[in-house]
Amino acid sequence: MKIAPTRFARSWLFLCVCCLSGVRSVWAQSGIVVRVMASNLTSGSYQRYESAGLHILKGLKPDIVALQEFNYSSSTQGINTPAALREMIDTTFGTNYVYFRETGYAIPNGIISRYPILASGSWTDSDTGVNDRGFAWARIDVPGTNDLYVVSVHLKASSGSANASRRTAEAAEIISLIAANFPSQAWVIVAGDMNIYDDAESAVTTLGSVLCDTPVPADQNGDPDTNASRASRYDRVLFSYAMTNAVVPVAMPSRTYATGLVFDSRVYTSLGDVPPVAAGDSGASQMQHMAVVRDFRFTVPTTNSPSALPPTLSSPELAGGQFRFLVTGSTGMSYMVQATTNLSNPYWVSVQTNAAPFTFSETNAFRFGQRYYRGVVLPQ
Repeated sequence: MKIAPTRFARSWLFLCVCCLSGVRSVWAQSGIVVRVMASNLTSGSYQRYESAGLHILKGLKPDIVALQEFNYSSSTQGINTPAALREMIDTTFGTNYVYFRETGYAIPNGIISRYPILASGSWTDSDTGVNDRGFAWARIDVPGTNDLYVVSVHLKASSGSANASRRTAEAAEIISLIAANFPSQAWVIVAGDMNIYDDAESAVTTLGSVLCDTPVPADQNGDPDTNASRASRYDRVLFSYAMTNAVVPVAMPSRTYATGLVFDSRVYTSLGDVPPVAAGDSGASQMQHMAVVRDFRFTVPTTNSPSALPPTLSSPELAGGQFRFLVTGSTGMSYMVQATTNLSNPYWVSVQTNAAPFTFSETNAFRFGQRYYRGVVLPQ
């Protein structure tokens, strides 16, 4: 059972290149935007997450990621050890993120989440030729009254009718596993590297029987394709039809992507939006896929509130090229820093969650030529 607040008290601050306003309070939103991302961003010779893919993950600030080829090598903690994986997540996302990763596979699937993972596991792919990964799943305690069920998939690769038929069989198996293991009418996201060469493949129809694929994400040039050559839409974030009304545009600091975002650092022209991404990251050696991002706005009921102080922001201090703010409220209770470029836009993107009091450092204040905003809410 989820507990929701009676109100969201938000304190907000306004940032621009040359000036900074005082701290003010406004009425709160009735929902929280959750960013979901499909990520097969390994590079190099070993199908591991290296600097290029980690830069993209860090820059896009997802709340939930469906990862494929979930391998990582640490210079001090070894390869794929619990300490190494924790290092990867802590340095890329934050110490408050949790994860599930399949075991016993060479290129396992997995899920990383800002929100608590209540249950998780791995389903076997019955295609005996696909024996180096399964279907990873997790039940996630997202804000609001519904839990979110995420399945991270990596379907059969290669072109040709035989491989397309095998992907159709995998898609049918995924649909059956969802029906057998998740509650009826559950909110479900199936995301990852589906290796679909053409929308005419039967796998698309099979998945579409229970999962929505529209609007189709694209890059700023309108290209929805996600393989390295940008010729096929391998990677997708599909969701239950019950979640259709929750889909919102992906708001980045310099522009908004109305249908979702296919991120390619080679064509994205405001890389200041996504530090530490470099222009060549999406073209790194043997990186075969682009990231796909969808944002969802989950409504939070306004009943049964715990007693909590509204959040406040201290006056900003400039130090080391960063604006720093002290967030206060009820000591030990978690508060969430959010972002938007337009106060008339109700869709705020989550940036950081910590227990009060904590310091939030704004590193991007001098990167953009327009105003943008940060707010703090109580995300129970």
